[in-house]
Amino acid sequence: MPIEASQSPSLLIFGAGGHGRVVADALQQAHADWALVASDRNDQLCRGELLPGIPLAALSSLESQGGALHVAIGDNRARENESLLLGLRQLVSVIHPRASVSPHARVGEGCFVAAQAVIAPGVVLARSVIVNHCAVVDHDCKVGAFTHIAPGAVLGGGAHVGSRVLIGSGAVVLPGRLICDDAVIGSGAVVHHDIQQAGTYVGVPARSIS
Repeated sequence: MPIEASQSPSLLIFGAGGHGRVVADALQQAHADWALVASDRNDQLCRGELLPGIPLAALSSLESQGGALHVAIGDNRARENESLLLGLRQLVSVIHPRASVSPHARVGEGCFVAAQAVIAPGVVLARSVIVNHCAVVDHDCKVGAFTHIAPGAVLGGGAHVGSRVLIGSGAVVLPGRLICDDAVIGSGAVVHHDIQQAGTYVGVPARSIS
């Protein structure tokens, strides 16, 4: 679960793109009692502010500082790589105050749960999972590390999703289905059957195109 403010006075938001701004906005709306700073691997992006009140700074100027970290990168593999490279800091989960997260769910370190998302009882989110706006993860789902559940996607009860999976916007995974590591489920697809081989799946029902 998210680290309490008293345990981590400073928080680095790593990622100066759109997802970084979404994470920063969630922290501001939650009135998180952290000193927030943002950075990016691309020094050209480390100028000005990520959002008003959140300065952007070159990573080289922050590496010697302590504090916590949230890797705010939407791409799964890039998020995984940066989490490993920046591993000396403790990963913090960020949950928007207008998300619905059951107290009987388990949210791993480094996760992000956006506004209007629903995390039901019995759900387990592994490390650095993104559950984006209005997505629903129903009861007893298991979601592997560095997976991204895009806006409006729905995981039916008891679905198991592997690591580094992308569930596209508006996609539906029927209850109890299994999706293997590194699969991509296209926007609007409906997963009727288990996905046991990495690749891209689209349509209703979802079929492989790669």
